[in-house]
Amino acid sequence: MRPLAVMVAAGAVTPIGLRSIDTAFSHRAAAAAMREAPLVDGSGEPITMCFLPTLDPLVTGAQRAGLLAARALGEALEKLGPAARGLRMQMTLCLDEHLGQRPPGGEAPAQRLGAELAARAEAHAPELAVKVSTRGAAAAGFALPELCDALGRGAIDAALLGGVHTDYDPARIAALDAAGRIFRPDNLDSLIPGECAAFVVLMRPEVARRAQLRDLGQIVGVATAHERARPDNDESAFQAAGLTAALRSALAPLSERGLRVGWMLTDLTFETFRHFELQAASVRTQHLFCDPQQVESPAQRIGYLGAAAIPLHLAIASEAFARGFAPHPCAVSLAGSDGGERAVVVVAAPG
Repeated sequence: MRPLAVMVAAGAVTPIGLRSIDTAFSHRAAAAAMREAPLVDGSGEPITMCFLPTLDPLVTGAQRAGLLAARALGEALEKLGPAARGLRMQMTLCLDEHLGQRPPGGEAPAQRLGAELAARAEAHAPELAVKVSTRGAAAAGFALPELCDALGRGAIDAALLGGVHTDYDPARIAALDAAGRIFRPDNLDSLIPGECAAFVVLMRPEVARRAQLRDLGQIVGVATAHERARPDNDESAFQAAGLTAALRSALAPLSERGLRVGWMLTDLTFETFRHFELQAASVRTQHLFCDPQQVESPAQRIGYLGAAAIPLHLAIASEAFARGFAPHPCAVSLAGSDGGERAVVVVAAPG
């Protein structure tokens, strides 16, 4: 089975780790990061949140997202070392939907963030081409086919897939609060605000070998779909037609070879409609899974992952495969955006 791409480096920063190995190990060890944040809800009450206490508490919103992304990107490029300078590289930066909105008379934060990261990467990767996607949690899944195709055609030597998310912003908290989505003792059907960033470097297997870079995991399947159920409507999440189709399609390369998956990484928070959706899809695709059927939802312990969900899952999986603490050699990452987009990415340990 020829992989679509192999992962050769990863960088991540989350409330439980300032590097990818820290986050991966702490996540597998069930670390949690909930604490009272210096932000308040509409009633003036402090909120429970997962955030990086190492960042300036007065830095919020897009500026804070830039700091998170720069740290994770820097780690990934640092791991490439001198090899990065001779590579034709393309980066896709995945952001949450609201960062793509242009304020009156101004520039959308998404474009500014993309330009800032390209400038920061200049020393490691001159003339890095950057694309920005503001499709939320599922964005990376929609971007991967294009990146893998470019790698397969030899149009680029390496692809940087990254995502950044932060709820540490008064405007963002106000919007979540108005929608009734902030976790509190009397509102369990909700999410815990969070922040994180992650990047993974992808290559063709032969390019990775020539660059003498270690294969940390292989992307073997990608699929996307749409669901009618969203946080702002009352559509039945039990239909789960989109997620079911995406799981079947992404897992087909494995099932055709008699292989099944025992590890799932999700972006599920405590919002019940997404749990109902996954339950329905899991029942319909149960023949594609095997023991131990380890299902892990980092957002329930380190805060909402937003557009960083899939890149973070890939970073966690790559570290776990490389260091021997993955619960199964095949993992599936799934994520869903508020607009109904769903994405599934299947990764396998180096063959």
